[in-house]
Amino acid sequence: MPTTPDSRYADELGRTNPSETARLRALTDALDADTFRRLDATGPAPDARVLEVGAGTGTVAAWLASRCPRGLITATDLDTTHLSSGLPGHVRVLRHDVTRDPFPAGSFDLIHARCVLLHLPERERVVERMRDWLAPGGTLLLEDAVHFPHTGLPPGDPVRRSVEGICALLAGSYGMEPDWGLRAPDVLHRCGYEQMAAEIALPAFRQGAPITEFWYRTVAALAPRLRESGSMTAAGIDSALAALRDPDRVSFPLGVHAVRARRPPAA
Repeated sequence: MPTTPDSRYADELGRTNPSETARLRALTDALDADTFRRLDATGPAPDARVLEVGAGTGTVAAWLASRCPRGLITATDLDTTHLSSGLPGHVRVLRHDVTRDPFPAGSFDLIHARCVLLHLPERERVVERMRDWLAPGGTLLLEDAVHFPHTGLPPGDPVRRSVEGICALLAGSYGMEPDWGLRAPDVLHRCGYEQMAAEIALPAFRQGAPITEFWYRTVAALAPRLRESGSMTAAGIDSALAALRDPDRVSFPLGVHAVRARRPPAA
């Protein structure tokens, strides 16, 4: 049966995973501070119209609501069950597929997506669609995870192998592109965006860090498929999980690449 966008993450990394909310919250805890700093740097107006794509647990939408108290925040996801029910009244929660569901042209002053586009085979088309959804002069901020296994990790390291195994698994089944974030500036340029700026952050994987908890839960959730696909052995998975709990280890296997750009202003 072909995989549809709605069912793409409906298994181990979706509603059937009982720890999915905890996994997403760990990612939120790991990345929110940098995301808030980057969003603040875009200078959204108090009455800005903002689109938060792939809103997850809703923490970014809530921050945007506080930053834009007279605006309208549209928080979208394929699965909105993780979004807090306590969001402010000017946050509109919408089940929406960014690859096919429309918005009127010029609907938003700011669009943000974190760890979304790398999972979508239609990512370049989505960048084009987002440009049209922006008002002239509006800002797009994309943040995507990128793969840095070589940073202090030898080829046989179990954490490095878990990153490589999961990237290969998701690339083959969902069309994920682990290094999409590094290509994003060129794609944005070709799609007509301007005034680009980019940065890369490398969160430290150490015992007790939220990013480590996120990755531990990801490896654990995908363990059956990693074994079935031959991407990792059971022993390799156990070694990776043990390494992620090792208090003597620090590594930087994943980064976050952020690129900010604007739709050109009206002539």
